[in-house]
Amino acid sequence: MAALRKLLLAPLVLVPLLLVLALGAYAALGFWGVPWLVRSQATAYVHDTLHRELKLGEITFNPFNFKLTLRDAMIVEQGKPLVGMRYLLADYQAASLFKRMHILREVTLDRPYARAILRADGSLNLADLLPKTDPNEPLPNALIEDLTIAGGRVDFTDARTKRAPTKAFAPIAFDLQNFRTTAEGGRAQLQARSDDGEAITWKGQVSLAPVSSRGAFTLRGLQSKTIADFVGDLLPFQLTKGRVDLGGDYTFALPKQGGMQLDARLPKIEARELRLRAQGVDSDWVVVPSATVTDTRLSLARREVSIGALQTNGVEVEAWMEPNGDISLGRLFTGQVIEAAKATPGEEWRVHVGQARIDNAKIALEDRTVKPAARFALTSVNATAGDLSFDMAHALPITVTATVNGKAPLKLDGEVIPDPFSADLNVEVSDLPMRDVLAYLPDYPSLDLRSGDVGAKGRVVLRPAEAPGPELEYDGDASIADFDLVDKANKQPFLSWGRVDVGGIDYAAAPDHIAIRSIKVQRPVARVIIERDGTLNLANTLGAATPTTPQARATPAKNASTLPPLKVGEVRLAAGTMQFADFSVQPNFQAKIEALQGRISNISTAPRTASQIDLSGHVINRYSPVTIKGSANLLAYDERTHLAMQFRNIELPIFNPYSGKWAGYAIAKGKLTTELDYRIDNRRLVADHHVVIDQLKWGQATDSKEKVSLPVRLATSLLKDSNGTIKLDIPVTGTLDDPKFRLWPIIWQIVKNIVVKIVSAPFKLLAGLFQGAEDAQYVDFAPGSPALPDKAKGALPKLADSLAERPELRLDIPAGPISATDKAALDDQRFQAAVAEFRAGTRNGETPYAELDDKDKADVLADMYKRDFGKRPEPPDATAMQAGDVPPSSSVPVQVEIVLDNPNPTRRERKAQRRSSEVAWLESQLRPRYRADAGAADQLAKARAAAVQEALLANGKVDPVRVFLDATKSTQEEKGKVRMELALE
Repeated sequence: MAALRKLLLAPLVLVPLLLVLALGAYAALGFWGVPWLVRSQATAYVHDTLHRELKLGEITFNPFNFKLTLRDAMIVEQGKPLVGMRYLLADYQAASLFKRMHILREVTLDRPYARAILRADGSLNLADLLPKTDPNEPLPNALIEDLTIAGGRVDFTDARTKRAPTKAFAPIAFDLQNFRTTAEGGRAQLQARSDDGEAITWKGQVSLAPVSSRGAFTLRGLQSKTIADFVGDLLPFQLTKGRVDLGGDYTFALPKQGGMQLDARLPKIEARELRLRAQGVDSDWVVVPSATVTDTRLSLARREVSIGALQTNGVEVEAWMEPNGDISLGRLFTGQVIEAAKATPGEEWRVHVGQARIDNAKIALEDRTVKPAARFALTSVNATAGDLSFDMAHALPITVTATVNGKAPLKLDGEVIPDPFSADLNVEVSDLPMRDVLAYLPDYPSLDLRSGDVGAKGRVVLRPAEAPGPELEYDGDASIADFDLVDKANKQPFLSWGRVDVGGIDYAAAPDHIAIRSIKVQRPVARVIIERDGTLNLANTLGAATPTTPQARATPAKNASTLPPLKVGEVRLAAGTMQFADFSVQPNFQAKIEALQGRISNISTAPRTASQIDLSGHVINRYSPVTIKGSANLLAYDERTHLAMQFRNIELPIFNPYSGKWAGYAIAKGKLTTELDYRIDNRRLVADHHVVIDQLKWGQATDSKEKVSLPVRLATSLLKDSNGTIKLDIPVTGTLDDPKFRLWPIIWQIVKNIVVKIVSAPFKLLAGLFQGAEDAQYVDFAPGSPALPDKAKGALPKLADSLAERPELRLDIPAGPISATDKAALDDQRFQAAVAEFRAGTRNGETPYAELDDKDKADVLADMYKRDFGKRPEPPDATAMQAGDVPPSSSVPVQVEIVLDNPNPTRRERKAQRRSSEVAWLESQLRPRYRADAGAADQLAKARAAAVQEALLANGKVDPVRVFLDATKSTQEEKGKVRMELALE
């Protein structure tokens, strides 16, 4: 034993033995002690410090190569895995003991797992697992030559929102090479994929002292659901569908002096099938099939984002303007998040986009500020904008081309300033259907716009209200083609034209100003109708317009004095038609002015401006020309107007509906020519109407109950001259301030007055042709005599001359029964003839009976009495006779002078009285025996008519067929004469 003990204690044996024992103890401590220590310390730390449960599988440690392995490690929180791994290998290099740095040649993690939760307060749950360290304490000097993670998985939950979305990333692969905790850092790369197929790759350099990184990354297939779930509350809109691919490189640093530095470059960002809608709605407003962002650069330190180009293709947009003027798309870019971002302290971010481009887009627009809402479909929209930035005061060059409502091409190019909004654009649109903008026009319920295409080409300038100059300017041209406005009630055209070209428009608003170089109207057609109730279609239709926009409804109607300054160089008409119909008469009246052409120049709202008018056309056909010439202030016609209008060679039968109603006759033939001259000076009107009616011939009479009670045919014959022409000059004067002044009723009254005057005194009219003709109307004959009086002998030839000038007049000469005065005169002539025959051959027989004295008369009558009665006469005593005692013998009054008032007559007077009464008594006895026979009266009437007829026809100027002897008309007594009144027909 002693020897053995001595042997064992011998240095050569003891030292190796101790080394073996020490090595064994070291190995035991390493192989069994270290795993036990790791397990116990880790379990205690997790339980006591982290307050969680640690589950550990097999732990191994090789004390000779310093390799530590760990299997099935897991930290459990509330019964759920928080972090864990299937396998861990850490190869710590013993050389670390000599190099003053920790060297890990290899670190491998197989299928690590982490359940990461971003809490409502913004903290990360995994941060609770990290030991608290002093941020100022330097990192230990370490080197990891190779760190590999394979098959990893992370379940990430964002609990900051009520949705608390979760995203799983698996598998995750990570590789870190030659990583130092010093400034050199190391190279690393990462690949990960989400459960939605989103792929992340990263490769670069990373450093912890200071914290910095640079490298390149890609993100493929980023889903809209992921964006909506995790950052949707930060967006002002909902992203309901789509995916994004992007990639780039970056540099990142957290300098010790503070602040964060991040610079990134993304050569290309691609988006597919994006769909956007406003928060709280259930339909997509914007659909982006594809969008590409190229050459994006970001600098956090400079707070700057630069984008080379933004391009989209096939975008579909649905937008509208609310009744209050708000635009729906504004809701995609407004909200609490946007306002909060604006309120974020610090220098504003600068964003610049070199060019934005939209190709083949579709935009559905609806304007709800009008009723019904106006809808526009913009297709094939191609737009570009350059030099975009957050500098809202910076001018942006833009170009836009599109097709409106499938028909109208639209072009825009120019510059736009977003805030305050202003624009300077060249605009061109053509073939835009007017029905598409009907909501912006006054609503006339009785009219239907069938067609009409609007076009415009020019420059539009918009300015903010506070800027100098007009808020809106337009300089260019406009047109409306194929315009057709129809009356709904009768389906007839109301107003139409082939084309209107408005050239040289200079328009400004706020302040208002309109100047137009020219307006050309081709093939205009207007229809003016008097309805059955006598109303005018223009008044019925245009008087019932309803404003369609809130601004129009709130704006009072304008008159000429409130119109903005307006100037039109000229308006030209070509191939126009004015249709007129009157349904208030039966049959209906219809006429039209065709081939209307000419010009109206110098139209202006400037005071005292006179527009020049020169128009022409024809009525019914080209052989009835119409001209309208003159000057007028068209916007204030009552200040100064002078118009001369001529209507020539118009066929009168077209007016039969009116002539039948008012004159009582249809018109068989005739032509009308009028020259109208109107002068208005400060609301005082002087109008001259020169009317020429040629060869008017009345046709059949009508049964109209509204015809005038005037001898129309006679008036026509009186007015016609020798050539069959009627000429009327109708002057009218008055003031437009008189509420009772109405031009055409006055003209009609004047015409009626003329007719009444000429038919009531036709011979005065004829006297206007030949002086003295009016004296022929009445021929005053001596009772019982056919001899023409001298006055008639001079007047009747004058009347003949006048009749020659009025070839349609006919003259009626009375040849009917004679008057009582004529009969008495014929009886007296018969009595005188009998006395003369009885006295023939006697002394003084040649002396007329009327010239005899009473003694001779008494002797002659006494002898005749004795002859006729066979006895001597026995006259009664003269003193006893009264005037009424003398029996009537004829209608000729007998003068019986019986003086009873003188109580003491002389002898001579008594003798004279006796002779006179005796003659009277004898004549009363004899005259009844010598009355004229009936034939004498008829001969007298015919002789007188023949005498007048002869006097009229003697000069041969009047056709005898126009002079009639009328046996139904008789003469009348007039102041001791027998008056014959000639009548015209």
